Amino acid sequence: MQVGILGPLRVLVDGQAVPIPAAKQRVVLVALALRPRQVVSAGELAEIIWDEALPDEPGAAVRNYVMRLRRLLGPAGPCIVTRHRGYLLEVADDAVDALAFAAACRAGAAAVRAGAWARAARVLGEAVALWRGDPLCDVQSVVLAQMEVPRLERLRVQAAEWRAEAGLRLGGHAELAQELAELVVAYPLRERLWVQLMLALHLSGRQAEALAAYQRGRQALVESLGTEPGPEMQDVRRRILAADPRPSHARPAGAGFEGQETADAERQRAPC
Repeated sequence: MQVGILGPLRVLVDGQAVPIPAAKQRVVLVALALRPRQVVSAGELAEIIWDEALPDEPGAAVRNYVMRLRRLLGPAGPCIVTRHRGYLLEVADDAVDALAFAAACRAGAAAVRAGAWARAARVLGEAVALWRGDPLCDVQSVVLAQMEVPRLERLRVQAAEWRAEAGLRLGGHAELAQELAELVVAYPLRERLWVQLMLALHLSGRQAEALAAYQRGRQALVESLGTEPGPEMQDVRRRILAADPRPSHARPAGAGFEGQETADAERQRAPC
């Protein structure tokens, strides 16, 4: 069985899609899938399903949802195991796209630290490609949304930044320019993306567009945060104005990945 939550919920059993139409059964499946092979107590599942408005006898209701979910999953039903007054999903981490994504991000970060740019571009490209839309977009649980969505979105944009860094190091400036132009629209306060867009445009011989990107990025930062661009973005602008043929790449490759507080995140503290 494979479970996809990086977009609309997708469940595959033996390669065939299995619809999970009932909203609460979807919540149960996702709650278990995010912690494969770990017991999630019936009480915790109840809180995830109903948030704070628990019904009478929530344990019985949870058992009923699990029973129905097993039936829907058919041959994969036994993957949901009852254990220690709770339940676990017996699948590998890579059977859940969110966990496969996080693992790919860690591998990509290791490649970046090692300066293995081709490997970083490949691994992080595979990670970003796992996304099909907004995570948990059709799973109705405030608890899961608060626990998982911000973390996944932070990883998503960080993976995009590192992938772009690898692409710049490999000389894929022209190809990256369009992708980065779309990313800065989605994440206008992510200063690092503006820096990368400026570099991609400048190194493609599009200096006027690179300077225009600086102005758009500065406007977004000033209007939303009341702050001027940081030293890195200003330095790239100065190098473009000086016709430096190769402005320096920004942050060193040895920085961390998951859990890292980047300089622009510290400055803006905005959701990403």
